[in-house]
Amino acid sequence: MGDYQVGQGLGDPKLLEVIDKLVELNIGDSVALPQLLVVGDQSSGKSSVLEGLTGLPFPRDSALCTRFATQITFRRASESATRVSVIPDKSASNEDATRMKAWKRTGLRSLDRKNFSEILEEVRSNSVVMGIGKVNTGATKSFSDDVLRIEVAGPNQEHLSVVDVPGIFRKITEGVTTQIDIANVRAMAERYMENPRSVILAVVPANVDIATQEILELAKKYDVEGDRTLGVLTKPDLVDKGAEDHVVRLVQGTSHSLRLGWCMVKNPGQQDLQRGDDFNRHASEEAFFRNEAIWSKLDKDKVGVRSLRIRLAELLTGIVRKEFNHVCDISPVYASQARPSNG
Repeated sequence: MGDYQVGQGLGDPKLLEVIDKLVELNIGDSVALPQLLVVGDQSSGKSSVLEGLTGLPFPRDSALCTRFATQITFRRASESATRVSVIPDKSASNEDATRMKAWKRTGLRSLDRKNFSEILEEVRSNSVVMGIGKVNTGATKSFSDDVLRIEVAGPNQEHLSVVDVPGIFRKITEGVTTQIDIANVRAMAERYMENPRSVILAVVPANVDIATQEILELAKKYDVEGDRTLGVLTKPDLVDKGAEDHVVRLVQGTSHSLRLGWCMVKNPGQQDLQRGDDFNRHASEEAFFRNEAIWSKLDKDKVGVRSLRIRLAELLTGIVRKEFNHVCDISPVYASQARPSNG
């Protein structure tokens, strides 16, 4: 995947023009742009959802499961470029912070699945960077509060930040994770969910008991009004026969309803990915929801990653409009200059 464009429409063109002008006027920081926060249990399908939304080829190798937060920042610029760096945690020593800040990958035209995997592995295991490893190898940590930052710039990009955090888990793996890791990963997810800028995508497999999904309780805790939490159901192909009706009620909003509702997606399987460029995610997903009788009855705007993008675009546009009104209040002169040229 050589060229990618965030969300292929996760923003209003006129609002993007406004943001561009605010940046030019050096008051872009006055607009608290929303960030998409993708959260869920380990193996919930978060990586595939992220890839569907951003176009970035997130690795699926279980050995490369997320061990740190990844912040992907898209911004408009005249030249296309991808830059990878590390943001040290505020608790890092000066020595460690200096070392991590010195590590960079610049001049990348794009990220494909191979070099993305290589970068993740280097960041994770290299003692010069985060130095994450298995607890039985002498490593001091198996998860990190440092942040991997990927900046994607280009003339067709949109101003947006997407954050992926490690999946929540409840059982330790001997020699790999500990009870402390369980607590630290949960705390990391909560820190990001608490941020009012975070639009929470709560990713939940459709084939599990929704009542056991801790991520929904956390979302309710930090988004009491429910105006920034959208549920994403994955793995509809793994739902047991006879259990589909409960999932249908979720999507329709008659069971465990969320204010912003649910969207169901069908992520690619391993065989799909092995087909490489011959595989078309959108065509495959649309065929699945069209041909599977139980799912074909669902509203088309509630199934598929394309529908998810549309719903996110509407949500993000509303948030940015509110923030622009804030700029109008604090700086009407700048706001006037930033308005779209066609009014």
